[in-house]
Amino acid sequence: MSMDDLSVVRHLLQAPVGVPATITALTEWKPIWQAIVSRWDHPVDRALAGGLAADRPAWAFAAGYQAAIQCLAPFCPKDRIAAICITEKGGPHPARIKCRLTASADGSGWRLDGDKAFVSGAGEAEILLVAASTGSSSEGRNLLRMVSVPADSKGVSVMPLPPLAMVPEIPHGQVRFQAVAIDDAALLPGDGYTEAVKPFRTLEDLHVTGAFLAWIFGVGRRAGWPAEALETLLALIVTVRSLSLASPHEPQNHLALGGLLAQMRIWLEANEPLWQTAGEQVREWWHRDRPILDVAETARQHRLAKARAHLDRR
Repeated sequence: MSMDDLSVVRHLLQAPVGVPATITALTEWKPIWQAIVSRWDHPVDRALAGGLAADRPAWAFAAGYQAAIQCLAPFCPKDRIAAICITEKGGPHPARIKCRLTASADGSGWRLDGDKAFVSGAGEAEILLVAASTGSSSEGRNLLRMVSVPADSKGVSVMPLPPLAMVPEIPHGQVRFQAVAIDDAALLPGDGYTEAVKPFRTLEDLHVTGAFLAWIFGVGRRAGWPAEALETLLALIVTVRSLSLASPHEPQNHLALGGLLAQMRIWLEANEPLWQTAGEQVREWWHRDRPILDVAETARQHRLAKARAHLDRR
């Protein structure tokens, strides 16, 4: 399929939307995700198809999260579950990353040491994409690289965390890396912050938003929501897809993403009464998990302000 092929929209409109099978664990969701991955070429289309196939928001989130990782690191096997490891005890800010990547004394590779305080999917993820420091620049900036680590590598250990109040089906954990051997091929190219940590925030927003919109669209089709409401959702979904295929670095795309998220909030508020027709269980899942869409809102507003300032200077 070409990049401008909107067959995924036809899929959202025509695919059967009977009540999806009840999935309660990531291990049960994995084969469903693998089947979706085998059909769709672009990560964003996998996110959208995954959202439609989900019985609850947790699996829409999982589809969007995995699709964002595949967009960031297309070399990762697309049928394996991956997790991003950025946040440490001091938070996700690049300056606070202490996890250390050091060159081996004999020059044969690298050694990874450190702790990650919060990793979505930890314990089930097979691949860990880890942000680690290689030292400081002459200006004192923390120099980062992103490295791909098989979760079963010697020296990797996971400490499960209690379920969150929202999307509790998704496991989370702390991850420790102790003298983990890394070869050169495992390092993602470029600066870890500008080429991985920073763009992933945008990619995750886009792909998770798309997956949630597709899940809501499926709920609406099953519940017989008005055509006007569903058509507006489709317009938002097509916008998500277009932005997901564009560069996550460009400020004009951040402006468009800010507008998209604002329009989604307006739609959700205006159509809140429709959830009364969605079924009690689905409604409970939605009200429980909707707050995940507001996570990192401060970072989004900061990104939007920087994009506005950048374009105002031109």
